[in-house]
Amino acid sequence: MFYIQKAMKKAKENIDESILLKIMDNMADDNERNLFKQWIEASDMHAVSFEQLKKLHQVNFVDTFHKQKNWESVVRKVNEGTEVPDYIELPAKLQTTINLKMRTFLRYAAMFLIILGVSILIKFIVFDAEQLIVYGKNLKPHEAYILADGSKVYLNGNSEISFSKKFGSKEREITLKGEAFFEVQRNEKIPFRITTYKMTTEVLGTSFNVYSDSSEEVKVSVVSGVVNFYSGKKENGLKLVAGEQGSFNPLLAKIVKDKNYDMNFLAWKTGIFYFKETPLTDAFLMLQKQYSRVFVFEHKQGCIPTLTTTIDNQKLEAVLDELNLLLNTKNFTRNDTIYFKSIIN
Repeated sequence: MFYIQKAMKKAKENIDESILLKIMDNMADDNERNLFKQWIEASDMHAVSFEQLKKLHQVNFVDTFHKQKNWESVVRKVNEGTEVPDYIELPAKLQTTINLKMRTFLRYAAMFLIILGVSILIKFIVFDAEQLIVYGKNLKPHEAYILADGSKVYLNGNSEISFSKKFGSKEREITLKGEAFFEVQRNEKIPFRITTYKMTTEVLGTSFNVYSDSSEEVKVSVVSGVVNFYSGKKENGLKLVAGEQGSFNPLLAKIVKDKNYDMNFLAWKTGIFYFKETPLTDAFLMLQKQYSRVFVFEHKQGCIPTLTTTIDNQKLEAVLDELNLLLNTKNFTRNDTIYFKSIIN
């Protein structure tokens, strides 16, 4: 029943799945039947989808336990990059009772289910012939995507990673666009490599953040372990340890190593910002990325205050109240821009 409801959610567009269930079970009231009629008449595809879903709903001879186990197997195989068959195995004790016609139906029903169900349950994965693509915008805040080797990837906003369906078995190669934090499972035999524009980040097992932007600048900030950061040949690159940061500037075509003094390099992931006499313009740039708003402080020319506080996963309204208190301001919003104006005592 779980995956039938999920499939209906994909197919319904603008009708509640409970109405479709009630229609199938002949339990809908007049208002629900009218809504269903309008939905069916809105598109020929709605009628086709409903007929398929109704057939799935009628397949009630497979017990819930085995349905759930088989579905979990499908999801696990997709996550691992294993080819998924166009059928779902039934419990052995039931297979002898199914005639040829029903077997044919189950084959097509399973195909239909995989197309709809997998697209919902694994919504952040896009398939092509050889690659899987994971988009950060489709992950929940602080949610990690777990790779086949057990490594975890946290993706920032509009970032994405792509990798082969064979990832983890013979190679661990990933392409990154944007920013991501990696917690890599150690494997001495198979190095973990991330390609970001012209740069390669290589580890055996550690945790680190990789940042890149449209200018093709790349920064690697190491939290634990050892990271190799290079372009072209590995021996021409840098070896970074915990607390260090490697930066590549495409204009200078040069890699630089330094201590990482930025306390907020992981704020996009943790939601925690540390400000200590931070110029307000710098603080606002960080906060507006987190809250998807533009922050503007209306001040006299040459008079830019600093900010000292900690923002710990607070809602926007609480942040605005705190800023107004610290800056002695009041704020107003116009479109997506929040303006702070000084209060004259």
